[in-house]
Amino acid sequence: MCDCTDHKDEIPAYDAQAIESKWMKAWEDSNLFAVDTDDSKPKKYVLEMFPYPSGDLHMGHARNYTIGDAMARQARMRGFDVLHPIGFDAFGLPAENAAIKHNTQAAAWTYKNMDQALATMKRMGFSYDLDRMVKTCSPDYYRWGQWIFEKMWEKGLVYRKKNPVNWCPTCKTVLANEQVTEGKCWRCGTEPEKRDLEQWYYKITEYSQELLDDLEKLPGWPERVKQMQANWIGRSEGAEVDFTLCDKDGEPIEGDEGKITVFTTRADTLFGVSFFVLAPEYAGLHELVEGTEYEEAVTKIVEDSKHISAVERAQGTLEKHGAFTGRYVVNPVNGEKVPVWVADYVVADYGTGAVMAVPCGDQRDFEFARKYDLPIVPIILDDDDRAAVEASGETIDTFHAETVDWDCAHAAEGTLVQSGKYTGMRGGKHSEGEAAIVADLEAMGCGRRKVEF
Repeated sequence: MCDCTDHKDEIPAYDAQAIESKWMKAWEDSNLFAVDTDDSKPKKYVLEMFPYPSGDLHMGHARNYTIGDAMARQARMRGFDVLHPIGFDAFGLPAENAAIKHNTQAAAWTYKNMDQALATMKRMGFSYDLDRMVKTCSPDYYRWGQWIFEKMWEKGLVYRKKNPVNWCPTCKTVLANEQVTEGKCWRCGTEPEKRDLEQWYYKITEYSQELLDDLEKLPGWPERVKQMQANWIGRSEGAEVDFTLCDKDGEPIEGDEGKITVFTTRADTLFGVSFFVLAPEYAGLHELVEGTEYEEAVTKIVEDSKHISAVERAQGTLEKHGAFTGRYVVNPVNGEKVPVWVADYVVADYGTGAVMAVPCGDQRDFEFARKYDLPIVPIILDDDDRAAVEASGETIDTFHAETVDWDCAHAAEGTLVQSGKYTGMRGGKHSEGEAAIVADLEAMGCGRRKVEF
């Protein structure tokens, strides 16, 4: 029987430095990973997310880029003409903050890190076509971003406006709602603050419908991914409704500032509006309460809401807080006076930042109404509720209830009740009742069809 230990001296040790350096040089000299541009071969494009050059690569990068490299190499072995580029997302906050931390120039720090990261990538044997490398801080690259901006400006697709944003005082930058996690900056852990800043905006909604329609032109995409994209685009068909502001005596406030417009997909529920809610960021909120006995309570809600991310507020799972503004609006369909509140569960990013609250059919409104003892007027009965009403001897026309004893909001689909001349019509999205009410609002000049994204 052979004793392999007898031959151990014949097996050369693996000299990683010598062997790997030799073959890396051979790959580089032959430009092995450049695209062949061979028309006879099928094409494959493999792209991983570009790293931030705020330091050298770490194990997270190694994992990510090893996966992409394995895919590229497999495709080459299968006969594909593979484009596998690399670049650096080098123009922005992480690199700049790292330069500040190390007390050096951003350019010197950034280019040094890019050189180090490339050396690490070569040592790992990643099969990148370095002729296609992109460095986003290079003028040769960002000049095209500037050119695109100019073209969009010429087309009227960019504009400036002031808006409340999440500002991180440590990172000294604006954070998207998704970058505020449990009330903290996702990067440094600092509690962000709300600031009104003037910024550039792109009119991406000009292309929302086209993006939505073209999801059907993506063969092979998983349905769940296409649905996620559709949800992100967020098409909502509904109507804008104008409410007139008034004081406690019902006297209207004159001028444009006396009108608040809401967007709703359920105009058929207007008779169920028992209160009105403004987002803490609503423009003009301060003027509504300035100098009144309600200013302090409203200001507290505004300040407290700054410590909760817009995502958490919109989800509606947190306890809701609000304050009465001392103002009212007139419901255009029945002329009733409705109290105006400010609440932290309403966000300014959707619609107009104002909400007509229908607590019988919306759970967030229901919870708020329960907490602050506001009416919950039933205006839609589902088939079971309608049968129960009729079995009791009442009719749809005679049904009357000023509030409910429910434990939660009910699905707002069914027969309209307590809704004036629309009583008995079918209620729901795109329903008979919704169409009739919007048509009458348009005729009165206080409503119009609208699509929101």
